[in-house]
Amino acid sequence: MIKQDLILNILTFDHPVETADFSFFAEKADGLISIHKTEWPVNIHELFPNLNNTIQYLYVNFDPNINDKKLAVNLHKSPRFAKHYYQWLISRYFHKEASVTKPNFIKDNEFWFWDKEASKTSDYYIFKRFVVKVQIKRISDFPELVISYEGISKIFKKGLNELNVPTESIHKVVYNRQLIPYDKLTDEAKLDLSKVRPVLSNSLRSAMGLGWEPNKIPNKLKFFHNEITWFVNSFLNTPKFKEIIPIKSTNFIQVPKERIFNTTKDSNLLIFGNNKTDLNPFMGLVKNGPFTPTPLNKIEFILLYHENDRSTVDKLLNWFDGKVKPNVKSLKDFLKMNYFVDINKSIVFKNKNNPIPEVQQQIENWPRISGTRYLAIYITPHPKETTDKAIHSLYYKIKYELLKYGITSQVIETETIKATDFNFSMPNIAIAILAKLEGVPWRLERAIYNELIVGVGAFKSRNMASRYIGSAFCFSNDGHFQSFNCYSAHSTTMLAGSIRDAVETFVEKNNSVERLVIHFYKRMSRKDLKPILEVLHSLNLDIPVIVITVNKTESRDLVIFDKSCPSNNMIPNSGTFVNIGRNQFLLCNNTRYGDAMPGSRDGYPFPVKLNIQSTDEKLLENSKLINDLIDQVYQFSRMYWTSVTQQNLPVTVKYPEMVAEKYPHFESNNIPDFGKENLWFL
Repeated sequence: MIKQDLILNILTFDHPVETADFSFFAEKADGLISIHKTEWPVNIHELFPNLNNTIQYLYVNFDPNINDKKLAVNLHKSPRFAKHYYQWLISRYFHKEASVTKPNFIKDNEFWFWDKEASKTSDYYIFKRFVVKVQIKRISDFPELVISYEGISKIFKKGLNELNVPTESIHKVVYNRQLIPYDKLTDEAKLDLSKVRPVLSNSLRSAMGLGWEPNKIPNKLKFFHNEITWFVNSFLNTPKFKEIIPIKSTNFIQVPKERIFNTTKDSNLLIFGNNKTDLNPFMGLVKNGPFTPTPLNKIEFILLYHENDRSTVDKLLNWFDGKVKPNVKSLKDFLKMNYFVDINKSIVFKNKNNPIPEVQQQIENWPRISGTRYLAIYITPHPKETTDKAIHSLYYKIKYELLKYGITSQVIETETIKATDFNFSMPNIAIAILAKLEGVPWRLERAIYNELIVGVGAFKSRNMASRYIGSAFCFSNDGHFQSFNCYSAHSTTMLAGSIRDAVETFVEKNNSVERLVIHFYKRMSRKDLKPILEVLHSLNLDIPVIVITVNKTESRDLVIFDKSCPSNNMIPNSGTFVNIGRNQFLLCNNTRYGDAMPGSRDGYPFPVKLNIQSTDEKLLENSKLINDLIDQVYQFSRMYWTSVTQQNLPVTVKYPEMVAEKYPHFESNNIPDFGKENLWFL
């Protein structure tokens, strides 16, 4: 097993004092901080002897100069309360040190620092953002500071009095060094609009038609480490800070050996044609072909393009036929699939900005042959990331129109086809086409047993207020896709109904189901779980339900580094996972496979955060089961059939998110039945 020197972005510190006096109040007032009853000091009844279960909050003033209703609190014995106190001390310290301060959405301290050099050549003031989070004895035997770098934010150099921007797209502004919501502007700020500067957000960028700026940072993990090291040395390793928070060392802590685990040997292997295995999806396909070719024998491609792009279509067909570069296989050879395409039967539109009426008319009259499966190749003249909302929606609307007629589609941008390196895009396009035509590019090297995996993901559009849940129904444990549906974020009853349908279908095919595993995009509450348990009960199935929360975004609050990584980019070995709390784990899911492949591609260097729940809590005491469940998440990230490049999120969460992104653009929020059992969204 590869040796690693793993550290976490945590500093430990000693309690500055054992006991301190604080003023508590029963009523809310300005300047007081609310403390939930689960966080009250253990001796709170000394001050409030008549507390009862109906009281949920008390209020505290941490200022030592306030002498009203004092209580001596032992900070060692009241760690949850101590955490609030230390957050307050840190916030007060940085109020003078940072350029901008704010509590973030989980009330940890976020501090912004002006990057003067970067701001000189920009229309914005540019700030580096850091979060300091306090936790007590989570990894070590001491209070802990988690230091994270949150990237940069941009603030307009001009005040609101000089800007003409859509007010509904302004979410945050900076005034008097404080980050505040725009809809909570004070009268003082309104009287001084020249000093109220909006933060450049995604919605504001979109509303103003500003392009998206790629943030390409090589060696992201090492860059993150360098930034937080700079922050520690600049602001925490000082006598002034140590006076309030006595950090023990400026070195980030080593991960205790008993917290370090690894996925099983060969868990990253995939099976291709003739049951041959390979680590690399592209090489596995080139050498062995797909695990299962398409079962369809009658396949016809429909070309759909703008009238000015005929030469681009010819070039694409030459690529498909393997006629452009000598070492690039044709689509038929790569996929082991036969198909027919007739360019004279193409759907050609004239109106580039609104082709829908033309496409609707032509597809309705397009001559179809019974028993033939059709796949449309839509050559779009528009980039997918256009800021024009109407143009952006065309991508989804055309997919929907085709689905109504039982036609799945593959969208390719004209600029992509014209690029000299289109051969690098070909494998990604090819595997997506194969999957849409019911083939299996590769499958997991995993023993098959009666287990149903349901993935639930969500997507919130920059331009739409609603959040949609996309539910991938369902996967067998070897990664075979079954079917899916999509609902709004509030339709937990409909979600439960679809899980019932998925379980019924699974039982019909497999006689029984031993357990239900749900990969969920957020922590599942009892309210979320209740209707699911009710439908299982209605099916007379007394089976455990295991819920694995797979955070949609990479973990950047707790991050693992390997100081011994040969390539010096600090990426831990792929498959390493670390216990960070009760049934909580960080999973390293990247492209470093030992010293032979030392993370040469940056890929996804940040870990994925997992949280495991079960209706039968005894199951969570089984370490082998926990390892198997994490193995499963790790392996399902290799079933992403949109790219031959490895992903970090499992398809159980990624695929539903992709569906949910497109769903709100569909007519009447409806997915045609054909689309519920087809991977058209790849």
